[in-house]
Amino acid sequence: MNRFPDLIRKYAFRTPQKKATHFEGRDFTYAQFRDRIHAMGQALVDRGVQPGDRVAYLGQNSHWLVEMYYVPCVVGAMLVPLNYRLSEDEMVDVIADCTPEVLVVDRHFVPRAATLMERCPSLKHLIFADWDDTAPGLPDGTPSYDALITAAGHVADDAFDDRASHTNDTMIIFYTSGTTGVPKGVMLSHANLLTNATGSGHLYGYVETDVLLLSGPLFHLGTGSRVYTAIAYGTTMVIQPRFEVEDTMRIIEDQRITTMTLVPTMLRMIMDHPRFGDFDFSSIRCLTYGAAPMPVTLMERAIEAIPGVVFCQGYGMTETSPVLTVLTPADHVPGNPMIGKLGSVGKPVIYADLRIVDENDTPVPTGQPGEVIIRGPQVMNGYWNRPEETADAMRGGFYHTGDAGFLDEDGYLTLVGRTKEMIISGGENVYPIETENALSKHPAVAQAAVIGVPHEKWGEMVCAVVALHDGKSVTGEELIKFCREKIADYKAPRSVKVWDGALPLSATNKIDKKAIKSQLLQEDPA
Repeated sequence: MNRFPDLIRKYAFRTPQKKATHFEGRDFTYAQFRDRIHAMGQALVDRGVQPGDRVAYLGQNSHWLVEMYYVPCVVGAMLVPLNYRLSEDEMVDVIADCTPEVLVVDRHFVPRAATLMERCPSLKHLIFADWDDTAPGLPDGTPSYDALITAAGHVADDAFDDRASHTNDTMIIFYTSGTTGVPKGVMLSHANLLTNATGSGHLYGYVETDVLLLSGPLFHLGTGSRVYTAIAYGTTMVIQPRFEVEDTMRIIEDQRITTMTLVPTMLRMIMDHPRFGDFDFSSIRCLTYGAAPMPVTLMERAIEAIPGVVFCQGYGMTETSPVLTVLTPADHVPGNPMIGKLGSVGKPVIYADLRIVDENDTPVPTGQPGEVIIRGPQVMNGYWNRPEETADAMRGGFYHTGDAGFLDEDGYLTLVGRTKEMIISGGENVYPIETENALSKHPAVAQAAVIGVPHEKWGEMVCAVVALHDGKSVTGEELIKFCREKIADYKAPRSVKVWDGALPLSATNKIDKKAIKSQLLQEDPA
């Protein structure tokens, strides 16, 4: 069997004193990392967690969350990292879908956790993960994470061998929205994530001596996948609670970071910061980027601004663990024969059987756009509790990404759009139907169309166009505020246009978003 806890035990034996994690000034060695994971596993067993159960985590990045990536699978359960940017109602829906009995929370979300414990019947146990043992607002009797570890004491390596999850068992569920606007739980196994870690990590040049900065949110697989890559290679993880530009630059200098993952927005914010030139980036070996389109001009600027650093792009999605293609460091070297490929997302990784097909799933000729489909050992186990949606996404044995692109004569993939209308704004996935559903709840709104328009900083911006009921009036600012009360902030529109009359329809009587977008860009090209 190939399981991540086995790798952790290997490094705890081989390099027991090597630093596994660094968080807020405190270090934990690989031996401590292993001991804490097993002790917390015992705490979950003591609370009745059984193989196949789910354990939810609500909090910012921390060493507790990194540990919890592995704790549930040690005892055969699954982790569900909650997106803390969701609204309360959205979190309730996610919990109702996966029905965890245990919720772990940090100091940043105690009031929300207390409310969730009241609103979600499945939740039976709350655990507080922070340096202090308690915090104001916690329900009486809430135990602390570290106190539970201390109480469990030393737990033998083979204590849970009869119940730990196996290679192809689901070890974590990441919730990602779909075109229906309903979050779906993507089930990923040890095999999925280990395939990604070992099959893509060598392309980034990962080595055991790397010091990896985790600054993107760990409720996303974009950064979360690096937690698995770190264990595959036995590297050190430096954890930042959340991305803050100046703090990130300070951590890079102080901890001698060698590699980290950025979305284009983060890279732009770093280079635009007035103190960008004050920090020492000489330790950095490789910066990887992905999750959103990278403007070629920004990439060229970064190559010039951070000399000596190599860049590497990964393209993929949660359902594929996530990497499907890589634009390697060699592709980014100025003057290399493939430097003209910077606008692409690179070549498929070795384990990915990637094809471009038409609407009938028939492969299209080289250079012709079509839908990107994929099969291989990195493809998810399916959507939690959604067999019909899983079957549709996996029809013909291939996962259908919904992305449109083409392969050139050199095998590089270039994306040209998204068949599912998803908007990527600052690395966050926004599906128009979710925002449209929120807008439609306002009593003045008769019709709503949400589109992504180009934005220099965020890649794309969520823009809404609404038609109002006769006799009703509302301002764009009022609708934006209304949406922020209904859905996560990043899903709310940043711009709202009130359309004169009914929204235009296509020949099939659907709202013609293409015509709407064209008119908006004509009116305001910026």
